Amino acid sequence: MKHKENSIILPEKLRGRSIHEKVIPTVCNLKNMLDKLIEVCGDISQLKQWEKRSYQAYYIEGIKSDVLKASHEERVKIIRNHILSLDPHELGASCTDIYLVAVVAENYGAGKDIFFQYVKEKEITSESGSAQAIWQVGKGDGVYLGILNEDGSVKDWDFIARWVKSS
Repeated sequence: MKHKENSIILPEKLRGRSIHEKVIPTVCNLKNMLDKLIEVCGDISQLKQWEKRSYQAYYIEGIKSDVLKASHEERVKIIRNHILSLDPHELGASCTDIYLVAVVAENYGAGKDIFFQYVKEKEITSESGSAQAIWQVGKGDGVYLGILNEDGSVKDWDFIARWVKSS
C-alpha cells in the first residue's frame, strides 16, 4: 500500500513491530501527562496509573530532565527526536497508536469511522469504547506532536519517513 503523493509505504509493521499487537486502550494523552509531570516537578510517584502508562509508552524517563526544563516548542522537538531514536519495540501502545492512526488514514481512508472499522476487522478490538480510546490517544498525540492532522492523516511526511526507515 503506497501513499500516492509521497510514495512512502506505511507498512503494518513499524520496523518489525506489529501495529496490531499490544494495542492497549488508554484515555491519557501525552499533553495531559506532560502537564501533570511538570506540575509535580517530575515526581512520577504523583502521576495517576493511566498517566504512568503514557509516561512509560514514550519512555520519558530517558528524557525527563530535558522535558521538564523545555518550553512547549522545545518539548515537542525533544519528544519527536526521542521517538525516532528508539526501536519501536521499546515504545508503548500510546506512541504506536500515532502510527496506527496514520496507517489507517493513509492506506484505507481518514476519519474515525474508517479507523473503527479497521480495528474491528483486524481484531485489535471489537469494543467501541476501546476503539475510541485508541483513536483519541493516537490522533490526539499525533496532532500534539505535529505529526498528524485532525482527521488522522499524515501532516509531517518527513517525520513518518524517518520513523519508518530509521535503523
